[in-house]
Amino acid sequence: MKTKKVKLSTGKEVKVRELSIDEVDFCNDASQIKYDKDGDPIILNLSKSRTAWLRKGLSKSEDELTLDKTIKSFSETEKNELLIEIKELQDTGEENPSQ
Repeated sequence: MKTKKVKLSTGKEVKVRELSIDEVDFCNDASQIKYDKDGDPIILNLSKSRTAWLRKGLSKSEDELTLDKTIKSFSETEKNELLIEIKELQDTGEENPSQ
């Protein structure tokens, strides 16, 4: 599995990793879409989903307690930047299906 060192806009450097297909599915399934009576979508569990991506996508060099402290140390902006970086590292092959 690939890893990548990421430098955030704040200057912090973090190592992120490629996830297994099961881990990607777990993270994607954390959020839910429901519809109100007018048919407008409501997205639920966005924070839960972002935390799942961060927990799974940060390099596995830390135990769970240390990982929690690391995640809590990031600002909202840093968490959002990391989420994008982690998702971009995933190569599920869905954009380039077999011919």
